[in-house]
Amino acid sequence: MVFRLIFVALWLVASSVQSFSANEEIDSLLVRLSLTQGREKATTYLQLSETYRFSNISTSLIYGDSAVLLAEEIDDKALKAKVLKSLGVSCYYSGEFDLSQEYYNQALALYRDIEDLLGVAKCLSNIGLVYEEIGNYELSTDYYERSVDIAEQIGDQDWVASVKLNLGNSKFYQGKMRMALNYYYQALLMYKELDDMVSVGLTYNNIGAVYKEWKEYDKSLEYFNKAIEIYKQNEDDNSLSRTLTNVAEIYNFYYGNYDKAQELFEQSLEIRIRLNDIMGIAMLNNDLGALYANKQEYQAALKYFKISEDLYLKMRSETGLVMVYYNMGEFFDMQHDVKKALECYKKSLKISLKIGQDDYTRDNYKALFKCYAALNDYDKFTKYYRLFETGNDTLILNLHHAELAEMEARFKTDHLVKENLKMQKEKEMYKNQAVKYRLFTYGLGGIIALFLIIYFLYIIFRR
Repeated sequence: MVFRLIFVALWLVASSVQSFSANEEIDSLLVRLSLTQGREKATTYLQLSETYRFSNISTSLIYGDSAVLLAEEIDDKALKAKVLKSLGVSCYYSGEFDLSQEYYNQALALYRDIEDLLGVAKCLSNIGLVYEEIGNYELSTDYYERSVDIAEQIGDQDWVASVKLNLGNSKFYQGKMRMALNYYYQALLMYKELDDMVSVGLTYNNIGAVYKEWKEYDKSLEYFNKAIEIYKQNEDDNSLSRTLTNVAEIYNFYYGNYDKAQELFEQSLEIRIRLNDIMGIAMLNNDLGALYANKQEYQAALKYFKISEDLYLKMRSETGLVMVYYNMGEFFDMQHDVKKALECYKKSLKISLKIGQDDYTRDNYKALFKCYAALNDYDKFTKYYRLFETGNDTLILNLHHAELAEMEARFKTDHLVKENLKMQKEKEMYKNQAVKYRLFTYGLGGIIALFLIIYFLYIIFRR
């Protein structure tokens, strides 16, 4: 408790210093604003907008809109497009995805008008990022690929690498890990050639995330630690927070070291709050909910889950909601509240099917058939059991032996398994019959051929 109070006090001091520094920058920009005209004044409005991006989105948008109006007044389309794209970024980080997309589309039209191909490529990628966040992976991938095509045409390797990284992320969220890893390695090679170490760190983090999904935790931590080292060297707190979260999840879910996980989650959350990153805050509240559920501190867990759910609902982030609802289902499962667990799993499944998030679809099918097993609802158990089976190679190979034994005892799963085995035996039987038939055919053919030879010899000698 004392340590936490000291931590909070130190954080407040650090925040005050940072706030003072930000205020100095704002004061300097306001002075410059009163002394400038035309393009320089519009650029100062833009800088003020970006300074307020993570602390006050309303003020950020006011200054950004002022920059847009002034750019229109002086008929500077390039500057106007730049400001609109910047406003799109600000709205994205605050979770205002509809407004973000609106600004990006306006910027895209202007970049096309002035034939700024790199500007077009960047806007296409940013729109893809918004679609990715709301769970429309098909459109997301389409925009990313269009962005890559343009960047390759103009030979901008830096941007090609950036979009390859985004394409990897899109495949990752769809559960297509091998495709994701392929894009990540392409991006990594390009970033190393460009000597862009910050982006190398981002790519290490994403590769680590793939290995985490494959349950190769030592390999995963190896990449995460490489990323953390680069972030600290470059004072990249935003990226550092992301990787600290990934490491914390390994300690929480797989190593069961809850104290270490909590320490890392809280470090990450402190960064996200300081940056006013609403998406990051929503994600970390979900993670803390899962942590406290594992610690069996259920009241605290539910509080964090609800905060995360409310934030994701406000942002309309379906990729966030699919995760929160699944975790809430597991939370109610732990408390043996099967009906509430079912409600949450069904919400998660509905979204995962809609946005094509195959890993969550599979996990929800599995969770649902286990819930219906507990409720002795054989029909619905069978339904979700078979749906789960469809997404795997075979029923027997993909269920843990203990789970299978439980299902057999409760719902005559042995009958389903025997049917499966019977089908396999029937296939073998048909295969054997086919072999016998071929041998019989060959034998009969040989006998007929021999009979014909003897017959022709008989005719010849008779003559």
